Amino acid sequence: MSLPEVLSIVLLVSAFGLAMWRDVNVGLVVLPAAFVMSAIAGIPKEEVLAGFPADLVVLILGVMYMFGHAQRSGAIDRVVRLVVRLSRGRDWFLPWGMFLVAAVLSAIGTLPSATVAVVLPMAMRIARTRDVDPVLMAVVACGGAGVGGFSPLSPWGALVKELAGKLDVTYSPTALFAGLAILNLLLALIAFCALGGLRLVRASRVRRAASRDSEVPVLRGAAPATPYETGSLIGLGVFVVAVLGFGVPVSFVALLIGLALQLVFRPDSRRVVSELPWSVVLLTSGIMVYVGVLERTGTLKAIAEHLGGIDNTLLAVLAVSYLAAVFATVESSTVAVLGVVVPLAAAVLPHADSARFTVLLIAVCATIGAVAISPLHLGGGLILANTEEADAPRVFRRLMAWSVGAALVLPPALLVLPLATGL
Repeated sequence: MSLPEVLSIVLLVSAFGLAMWRDVNVGLVVLPAAFVMSAIAGIPKEEVLAGFPADLVVLILGVMYMFGHAQRSGAIDRVVRLVVRLSRGRDWFLPWGMFLVAAVLSAIGTLPSATVAVVLPMAMRIARTRDVDPVLMAVVACGGAGVGGFSPLSPWGALVKELAGKLDVTYSPTALFAGLAILNLLLALIAFCALGGLRLVRASRVRRAASRDSEVPVLRGAAPATPYETGSLIGLGVFVVAVLGFGVPVSFVALLIGLALQLVFRPDSRRVVSELPWSVVLLTSGIMVYVGVLERTGTLKAIAEHLGGIDNTLLAVLAVSYLAAVFATVESSTVAVLGVVVPLAAAVLPHADSARFTVLLIAVCATIGAVAISPLHLGGGLILANTEEADAPRVFRRLMAWSVGAALVLPPALLVLPLATGL
């Protein structure tokens, strides 16, 4: 590898290390690094800025603007309460209720991290109220966010599409979504059985009547819907119908609905704007700009040649999967992990057809999602933040055991998928 190529990798690793060490948004570190690298490699400033993902930024802001209204109005809390009431004393159903709510929210466009932030506090409160293991509740609920995370409407799905377009590789967004949804559901089932879910099923049969009587009032019902809440629910329905039924661009309809809710119900606009996920926008923009620099310096091509030097393609796939697992275990943002790992996956199979690259993405992204429950990740951090102090050490150990186990086991286990396509 040439000196600029080596320096580009060193700068990237240093940027992530510095961001984790000093707890700084990765985007704030990689953006300056991109310009430093461009000066070293002689890349014009205009070409560096060409990597800015304008479409993706507008999509993230539009969708989260709309969902910010749904959260502020209480519409999402009402949906969660409904799931609790529908359990009718079946405590084993509660983790799956949270799983379903998280899956739907992510699938229709909420950032999975935002979905976890919305659903997890209620889920952990329910776990304490109903004596459900908090680790069981958290892992299954977060699995639901992963089920919807790669929907064609989701920012994660949009990020993969943007990266694939820049890297000139093709894949099936629908197959990626369906494959990862199935794998996340299977992993949630494994977690449910391994973490005490079967005990809940047996106990619920015995305690069903008593649990109905002991239900906490705050979870028993809710006040009548406010006009703002009703408008938000109608807006979400219009969003889904317009995007899925009529093919209206996601960012356009989300911004339009968010603006309509703002004009009609007039919540504090400064708070609404301040609560948009600017940190995610900054992180995504920084990663995408730096990926563009990696392309222009020839680093991605050099990595492809080195990975291609591995005699067995499956071993190269395994190497990328393990890199993804390690990266996702310690990095707090899945967006950052995807921004680095998807180009590596494309480097492994630079001339693969759509089906093979889709299967490779499923194998790699499933590993990323499974280990994102790590206490060092955003999801694990939110779980610990909503755990009672006395129970926090046990929850930390079990979350770490789950994420490390997934990081070790999933990459070789998921090799069956590339094998099925004849790699």
